[in-house]
Amino acid sequence: MYYALKYTIYNSGILAILAVFLFAQPSFSQNQDSLLDKIRDIDISLNEPPDSEENLYMNTVSFQSFYDVLSPMGEWIQITKEDIDEDLSDGEGEGRYSSAYYQDDEFLFIWKPSVENNWKPYSNGKWEYTDHGWLWASNDSWGNATYNYGRWWNSPKHGWVWLPGYTWAPAWVRWKVTNDGNHVGWVALSPKAKWKSETGITDKNYSYSNKDADWVFVDNNTFVSDITPSKIAATNQNSDLVKNSTGITGITTEDDKIVTSGPDVNRIEEKTGKKFNRKRLRFSKGKNSTLIGENDVTVAKETFDRSGGQKFQKGKPDKFRKSDRVKKIIRKKKIRNQPPPKQK
Repeated sequence: MYYALKYTIYNSGILAILAVFLFAQPSFSQNQDSLLDKIRDIDISLNEPPDSEENLYMNTVSFQSFYDVLSPMGEWIQITKEDIDEDLSDGEGEGRYSSAYYQDDEFLFIWKPSVENNWKPYSNGKWEYTDHGWLWASNDSWGNATYNYGRWWNSPKHGWVWLPGYTWAPAWVRWKVTNDGNHVGWVALSPKAKWKSETGITDKNYSYSNKDADWVFVDNNTFVSDITPSKIAATNQNSDLVKNSTGITGITTEDDKIVTSGPDVNRIEEKTGKKFNRKRLRFSKGKNSTLIGENDVTVAKETFDRSGGQKFQKGKPDKFRKSDRVKKIIRKKKIRNQPPPKQK
């Protein structure tokens, strides 16, 4: 109720300002038509307060736009929550669903990018310091969708895979800074990182332990420039870097926006001599590329079809393969639904 009221007041204020700007200045009447055309492209919902909670396993939105855009650049795999639990080795939720009661719309889809075997997420792009904290601006061919939404993990069966989500953040990562201050590291958050605006994601509520090899480490000078796989520390150095570093996990809500904390910007400036301009983050709708300016950064933000808590057609990828557990569940359902043999 609080967010709905605040959102209504916020939208009303924006519309009032726009109206005054457009119609209180007759000298600009000849430009009003072009200005109105631009205003029609503004989606005020892009600036609405973040979701109070995100359920990655029981989504009430359609991810069809992700399915369509990412399909040419990788493969979609249909899995169950138990597949994820097994990969993350915590047993959480195992046995919750019996295969006899699994419905088709309770299956999940994960995406595996077409990349080299030693690839890691958040390893091709750059970090920008913004009023939302540290923003990852990706240079990967599929853009920033998989870094602003959802979670990654290194699956023993599939390699690095991505589970879609519907809550936007500058980057879904946690950090490490080496004790000598010479290296910065980060790793993608797994599905065990569950977003709630009241608590955020911190060391207190997120404890998943990645393998040392999963981390991306760079020296300070690389951190403040373009980052490529060839510039990150060799994997065989990771164990020492992880061992001799301090962790930072902090994705929280501040002033109705999600902020990704990370390495102290003052320390980075001191170490590198580069001054960071805290840039303003702006949002655009559609699949536009990230635009980095001197004082601001413009990123694309999804507008999802939402069910309002009701079941609806969520869509699916045109092509996908099924996990072994999904295949087993489907086989059992077919056997269960077969008519009994006729009596002779």
